[in-house]
Amino acid sequence: MIDSPFHVDPLTSRFLAGGVAEAESLLGTPLPALPSPEMEGGKSVYFVCFSPDLHRLALRTVQGFLYQIGLTPEGSANWEAEFSRNQADYQASLAQALRAAYLADRRSGIVNLFWLAHTRLVAQTLRDLQASRLEVRIQKYSLEPLLSSFYRHIDQTVRRQIDQTDPERQAFLAGQQRNPNLVSSLLEDGFAFTERSILDFDFNLFLAVNKRYRIPADVFFEFFSILIRETERRLREEDRFLLSRVTRYMPGMPKNQYMSQSGITKIMMNDHVLTFLLADVWNTGGKLKDSVRLTTKMTRRRASETIDGFLEIVRGVKLFELLSNVRERIVLLQRDRDWDESARAGRRIYEFGESAQVLNNAVNTTILFLDLRGFTRMSELQISERDLTQDLYTVFDAFVPIVRRFGGTIDKFIGDGIMATFGTAHENPLDPLSALRAAILCQETLRCMRQEGRTEYKMGVAIHFGRANLARFIASEEDVQETVIGRNVNIAGRLSSASRRAASDSEDEEVLVNQPARPSGLLVTIDRSGTLINEGIAISRETLAQIESHLPLTYADAPDGRRMEYFDESIGRRIVIRYAGDAKFKGLRSSFPVFEVDYET
Repeated sequence: MIDSPFHVDPLTSRFLAGGVAEAESLLGTPLPALPSPEMEGGKSVYFVCFSPDLHRLALRTVQGFLYQIGLTPEGSANWEAEFSRNQADYQASLAQALRAAYLADRRSGIVNLFWLAHTRLVAQTLRDLQASRLEVRIQKYSLEPLLSSFYRHIDQTVRRQIDQTDPERQAFLAGQQRNPNLVSSLLEDGFAFTERSILDFDFNLFLAVNKRYRIPADVFFEFFSILIRETERRLREEDRFLLSRVTRYMPGMPKNQYMSQSGITKIMMNDHVLTFLLADVWNTGGKLKDSVRLTTKMTRRRASETIDGFLEIVRGVKLFELLSNVRERIVLLQRDRDWDESARAGRRIYEFGESAQVLNNAVNTTILFLDLRGFTRMSELQISERDLTQDLYTVFDAFVPIVRRFGGTIDKFIGDGIMATFGTAHENPLDPLSALRAAILCQETLRCMRQEGRTEYKMGVAIHFGRANLARFIASEEDVQETVIGRNVNIAGRLSSASRRAASDSEDEEVLVNQPARPSGLLVTIDRSGTLINEGIAISRETLAQIESHLPLTYADAPDGRRMEYFDESIGRRIVIRYAGDAKFKGLRSSFPVFEVDYET
């Protein structure tokens, strides 16, 4: 399963156990976009670098806000004037970096990543200050209104300025499905700036000081304890209505965790369980009404207001746990310390400053082209466009599941061909082998279709491994097309398209006649002029090098030349690789080594 930053592990979470469905209930559907991450240890990670000025000014501004709420700074006689100057500089630098992020976003989630990373920077700054001054631990909760107002004003100002510059273009770039809930939650819910992680969150301290939520700490905990006891009782009695909600809405939660204190808390705080409990006026409602503490407080405010305040806090901490889980995947790089090392390692780095740019956005990818033979001839015959289209549906509908089975992504359909990629989202050393497996099964599927009389097409397949740049093209208000571009994509396309000379060409006939039979019936060869003739599976030397480095290939001499072999358990076939020759492609100065892939059942 592909690792999702919005999926919280129920075994380690504090309040969440509903999976992606719970994330959608908190943040909306579709979930907010996030740009492409790096994969390290099977987990998606985002490397982010802010300009050094933003680091320094963020620290000085947070110190200034602490001064405003009564925490006297150390070592400065003219702090107030210095704070005003730092705050103005910080606001200008942050607005410039945020503006660059908005302009570079292209519905990829760059702005979401910007605010996730910057709120983490602020929270880490407060944590560092707390280490040297213990009073910061309590006083920081009084900062929330100041911090929220400050950052919300910057975000609103930048968005307004951008929208006013070219409103139609900005509306088009943003799209109709833009989900603003991640940014608004970070800037308004009161946790993202003061808490570095959900694991650090202290209910007692927060409720004692906070002014964001309209419910006293003792009332919250009374509500909380009554609902916990009621949930525990129903779980012990195996209440089928409660258990059906847990099974349906918290499918990832292990049953052996239900009766643990952590499990009971997660179950009680699930929206569907809370609704069920609070709707039961004869049981849960009666217990709430009988609480002396609650009835005393409710004489000063309406019961609905108290319940609403409780639910607001529950939603807030769950939302922050979700965002905290995403934010913990961010690695903040120091430009003067670890930025160069990450850049040299080829990691994708999101850099925010005067401009927003993605460093190392090119990826190692395996490109697979499936190019039908005979489509042009068929289209020139007396066949309707409808029947021609149905012919392509028959073939392509069979190919797509095969490509997806081996982890490939359909990049685009190109008339009578398919371009697929492996490793653009998450690179795997065995991507070239996965592409090869998919190619063999697609050729085998097409052969069976010909035998059954369902198609007359043959096919040329190409696989090439190399660096390609990720690009996002906006096609409409709703549609974004992601693709890879660059020299290696062009090479893969040339390997697949090959020569399409008429069968009467004498040189082609000679080349084809002199070739020994292939077990698969496929053929990849190169004529005397260096023209590639591909009605089989052609791979590049770069692809072969990747396969050789990860597979125990055996080498043998054969009448048709030296061959490499490998029995693939996954598809139940022996893969045979031979050197086909050096092809000449227009635009490439040197000849291009091509290898033929055959297979035996």
